[in-house]
Amino acid sequence: MPTHQEQIAKTNAAILNALVTVGKTKSLNQITVSDLTRLSGISRGTFYLHYLDKDDLVTKVKDSISSKFQLMLDTGIDGTMNYQDLSVGQPYPVIEDIVAFAAENKAMLSFLFGPNGDPAFATSITAMLQKSILGELKRVKGEATFIRDLPQEYALCIVTNAIMSVLLTWLSGDDLLSENELSKVIMRALYLSPYDLLGITAR
Repeated sequence: MPTHQEQIAKTNAAILNALVTVGKTKSLNQITVSDLTRLSGISRGTFYLHYLDKDDLVTKVKDSISSKFQLMLDTGIDGTMNYQDLSVGQPYPVIEDIVAFAAENKAMLSFLFGPNGDPAFATSITAMLQKSILGELKRVKGEATFIRDLPQEYALCIVTNAIMSVLLTWLSGDDLLSENELSKVIMRALYLSPYDLLGITAR
């Protein structure tokens, strides 16, 4: 017989799975508690033992993801400003951690970041990444500045998009790339110029 904590975890997992499943056909704003209880097979009373309402559920899910993402950045971004040769280098540990986290939570992240989810959530995650990059850049260089050839906000956008765009592309499809392969793609996106990616070389 499952313990009380195991039963709570099982019920919560059923609710989260229902949220993702319903989210394939309904937008976040359209999803109701009835949708979730009907699909998960639990009563409304049981749902309200866990959450105040649907918005409370979504807020707690996003808060949990944000907290874990921030922890990965806080503990893993050190060393990411060290240049390395892509031919011999390995993906930065923080990139591997982010990819592993995305893989573990792929269904939920695909929903939240997708067309039926919350566009503002992807923006907030990107902002967290940008803040961490600026903080590490300041620690390493003494100032959070990029090359002078580009306006600073655009340079920051290019760096973060190299990570987030690849990650979102992977989340949005049935990509068969392994976690290690995806980490390497992100590293190449960070290190290679657009002309490198296009296969254009100097003549």
